Amino acid sequence: MKARFTALRVRGLVVFGVLSAMLLACAAHAQQQAAPVEKTYKHSKTEVERALRDLGAYATAPLPALDGFVNADSSTFDSYDNPQYEFRVKLAEQASEQTLVSVSARVTAWYPNAVPSQSRYVLLPSNGRLEKELLDRLTSYLDKGTRSPADVRRSGTPNATAVKPSDPVAPRGDFSHADAATLSTEIAKVQAERTTTEEQQKELQKQISQLEADRNARRFLHDLAMIKTPQTPVFQENNEFSKVLFRADPEDEFEVTQARYGWVRVRLESLQQGWIRISDLQLPNEKDETGESADFAEPNEEVAPFTGNWALLKDKPTLFVVAQPKRAIPSASLGQTQMEFAKRAFLDGYRSAAHAQEKIDGVAVVFLGDKAGMAAATLSEISLWHKGSISDKVFLERCFLSPPDAFRDIAKR
Repeated sequence: MKARFTALRVRGLVVFGVLSAMLLACAAHAQQQAAPVEKTYKHSKTEVERALRDLGAYATAPLPALDGFVNADSSTFDSYDNPQYEFRVKLAEQASEQTLVSVSARVTAWYPNAVPSQSRYVLLPSNGRLEKELLDRLTSYLDKGTRSPADVRRSGTPNATAVKPSDPVAPRGDFSHADAATLSTEIAKVQAERTTTEEQQKELQKQISQLEADRNARRFLHDLAMIKTPQTPVFQENNEFSKVLFRADPEDEFEVTQARYGWVRVRLESLQQGWIRISDLQLPNEKDETGESADFAEPNEEVAPFTGNWALLKDKPTLFVVAQPKRAIPSASLGQTQMEFAKRAFLDGYRSAAHAQEKIDGVAVVFLGDKAGMAAATLSEISLWHKGSISDKVFLERCFLSPPDAFRDIAKR
């Protein structure tokens, strides 16, 4: 019996040693940070510094996932929690109206060890994507000229408190000796406050939806509504996961009989009824409002291999669309808003792929902001959904959604 206990103890020590070695190797790899990304701007150092503050470049922000943002073994990503990033920015004045901007991203994630005292935040090497995206936003901001703070908040990183470049970055502290009981109490308190806030926001959103429905009813009733975009679905119920009766084309007109919570009921042939989203309709002589989303800034796009663990797109050329919120979106409607944007991005990417010179196998939408996440789909599935061969619900079930919590309520409807 004693010999067996000794063997089990030795085996446990070996396993613990292997896990510790993996953590140390990961930490050592994290020190090999990529070289800073640099770009020269024909603006004074003061202008560039002010623009970076307005864009929230000096604030810490969450990452939707580690895939595609760090140079590390993707098979170990499931071992990490709460990935975040912050920028280290250096400005060098080369002339009176010329400034060199050097940016490096510091990506960290929580490594929960089986031994609580060994759990800690680790540093992971950035692959340069975050730095390039910041410099692209800085270029766009400077090219458009100085805007008001309200405009900046809508187009920049939301809910990020900007700090002066000279302010030191607050240390994260050593989490390895955190008291578990105290931490659990604090987490429970924050979760309770968050639940209360979300309930209040849901009630407020319900009231807003009712007001919008009343307004839209006055706008559409007793008129003919015209379809805006090709292949607009006409649903059996006022729910996008209900059966699609058929898909209408631009300039198809329908008599509106009822408006309710962002939907209108239209009269079809043979005295049947159908439901269409209000956003897909326009009245005669009404200007067709197309172009940039009201909730998200004009997205950055690039084609790159899909580095995630999803077998359907792994290592295949994928169109990545980075969506940056322009304003604070209520939590009660954030998931739905993101999903609507993702569906439009899927269709836009599907159309772009048909005319692209390079091969594209799928589209991935990366959301930044409070509820960061990623939604991805293959072109073949987008094609089936676009043609009406599969319903919205089936299509979403076949998509890659990360983290699942960000879209769980939407996908189950």
